[in-house]
Amino acid sequence: MLSHPPRTRAEVAAGSSRCKSYDIVPTISMVNPYQIHAVAATSNMRWVFTGGEDGYIKRWDFNATVNGKQLLTQGQRHSHVDSVTKAGVMASYWDHGDAADDGAEILSPVYSLDVQSEAMWLVSGMKSGHVALWSVRHDEGRRIAVLAKHKKPVSVLRISPDEFGLVSGSWDRAVLYWDLNTGKVARGFAGHASQISSAEFQPTWTTASPVLMTTSIDGQCMLWDIRAPKALPHQLDTPKKTPPWAASACWSTDGKRIYVGRRNNTVDEYELGMGTQPVRTLRLPMNSGPVTAMAAMPNGASLVCASTDNVRVWDLALPTEKRSAIPFQIIPGHHGGTISGVLVDESSKYMITTSGNRGWEGSSNNICLGYEISPVK
Repeated sequence: MLSHPPRTRAEVAAGSSRCKSYDIVPTISMVNPYQIHAVAATSNMRWVFTGGEDGYIKRWDFNATVNGKQLLTQGQRHSHVDSVTKAGVMASYWDHGDAADDGAEILSPVYSLDVQSEAMWLVSGMKSGHVALWSVRHDEGRRIAVLAKHKKPVSVLRISPDEFGLVSGSWDRAVLYWDLNTGKVARGFAGHASQISSAEFQPTWTTASPVLMTTSIDGQCMLWDIRAPKALPHQLDTPKKTPPWAASACWSTDGKRIYVGRRNNTVDEYELGMGTQPVRTLRLPMNSGPVTAMAAMPNGASLVCASTDNVRVWDLALPTEKRSAIPFQIIPGHHGGTISGVLVDESSKYMITTSGNRGWEGSSNNICLGYEISPVK
């Protein structure tokens, strides 16, 4: 596992890793009629893929979209803020087909997605528990293989840094590491007591990432050393008086901190080597709703937090005891729907957010927004 060097990541845009904050402006709406449960993109943001409740995988031409090749109609713009004028350019789509018990082909909701960095192939999670591997670059939409081990919907998929392996997490509480050369399970990670909600490799890209973080909907957050097959996980504790719930978590870009979103409008920050309790808790406004998606920015001082009422960028450099200052800025666009995903591209020039409940609780307004990011010195 992870015996190959990790792939080369795209360079961060000039100034984005040293700026104080970011100006994030929504300009794009990728129109969808149904909930969007998952989003993925190539490393250069040439192609964006979405999937959701309707049972189709859609491929969007992000270059054409950003360049304004297609504009929203006046009726479509009416439901968005004024800056959203560009319409997503859909390049293609295909059925997310799965085999029923009687052998018939049925459409399955897309619960999770991840794509190879150059869009050679894509993986998707199905309601039956199957993981499908699809051809994208050649003979698009052809199902190359089906990885069958899970018994319930596959809620999380994460391609390994070397792109020779795959981590899958499911509602059956199992986390599996697949060897994509053989299509077989190389290792299982047993320990979660509820449905898996997120998984992410530690973002250290000079060597193969040794640590995998996983969370489950009951609030558990575990760290696994994937080099030690029989090692027990390092579990991060849920603070007292905090509801046992976690739908999202992410690493800081330097791989030294972990952020876990909670149901009670908070984000717990943990630091590696500082024990199992959070070093601080970021408190969003009351009634903002559960934190369902997050992404860390490359400057190390900004964290994108998505909750039911809004998407916010939290200023991590501001001391928590400085109560007179507002520690976040609101990103316009989303309001009143559960956010299923926040994707920041590797160069930190663009961001995408999607609305969907991923099969759990929460309402959706079926919106997929694209943002343009500018560093603020």
